[in-house]
Amino acid sequence: MESRAYGGPGFDLVERAARSIDRFSMLADGDILVVAVSGGPDSTCLLDVLHRLSTPRGWTLHVAHVDHGLSERSEPIAARVSSAAATAGFDVHLMKAPDLEGSNLHARARLFRYSFFETVAREVGATKIATGHTLDDRVETTLARLVHGAGTEGLAGIPPSDGGRVRPLIEVRRAETQAYCEEVELAFDVDPANEDERFDRASVRTALIPTIEQRWGEGAIHAMASSAERLRTDAAALKGLADTLYVQLAKREGGRIRFQRSELGPVPPALRRRLLERAVGRVRDRSGGIEAALDALDAPGGEKRHFDVASGVTIEIGRADVIVQRPAALEN
Repeated sequence: MESRAYGGPGFDLVERAARSIDRFSMLADGDILVVAVSGGPDSTCLLDVLHRLSTPRGWTLHVAHVDHGLSERSEPIAARVSSAAATAGFDVHLMKAPDLEGSNLHARARLFRYSFFETVAREVGATKIATGHTLDDRVETTLARLVHGAGTEGLAGIPPSDGGRVRPLIEVRRAETQAYCEEVELAFDVDPANEDERFDRASVRTALIPTIEQRWGEGAIHAMASSAERLRTDAAALKGLADTLYVQLAKREGGRIRFQRSELGPVPPALRRRLLERAVGRVRDRSGGIEAALDALDAPGGEKRHFDVASGVTIEIGRADVIVQRPAALEN
């Protein structure tokens, strides 16, 4: 990757990324960044854009790549990415993943990848991890989660920033990142997993997005991204209210969290749900225990009722109290 001036080919996309960075307060001048580079057009574009912005912004960039070993092309892609980045003067951090074959492959690969990025960030003193997620990724995630009945926060899709993770290309279409790479003559590889319909987002990408664009035009994709952003801000506001209420209403008693039913009664359902979800913790409630408990809260008081959530968590609704019981393993 040759050193490119701030202006020149691809300048429009660089400016748009800079506006997104500033709009969502992703980065500060002088930040040290770990840039996740898969070798595809999105992350290749991301690295070049951040490189062009790094001089005026004073950023230091480290490149991180994970070879997942999921295709015969993964090793040569890793070699090309690391060689090109090192030649351009970046510090490169490369990791070969262990065997990830098995159930829920996509999720386990993602967890491994981000664990590595976070390790690199700690080692180099980076404040942020930058990934090449685009507007398309956000819309695809929203649609995929809609199919599975996600709530407000889930339907917001991929946010512009999330803790130490930032996504400067979140307002750029995927086709634009590839056009950028071609315009400034950057080599990239197309990940075959992007078209692998075993993964929900790949199915949405290949089946739903083209149909939506054909029927309603490209503006529909931008409109859905705008809706996702509004959902994100709404979800953040509701979370803030729920956090305040939780401090006031939740009483911890060892491994139990107790609410007074009379105090939960006046709370709007959207906030009640968040109070119970926080008490339950980060478990996936596939059995619908939280939903059943919320329904029971609106029923007249009577005999105690128990609801199983997940990972051994239970919710007990009595005449006076609502008790969330968490096993000791979740308390550690």
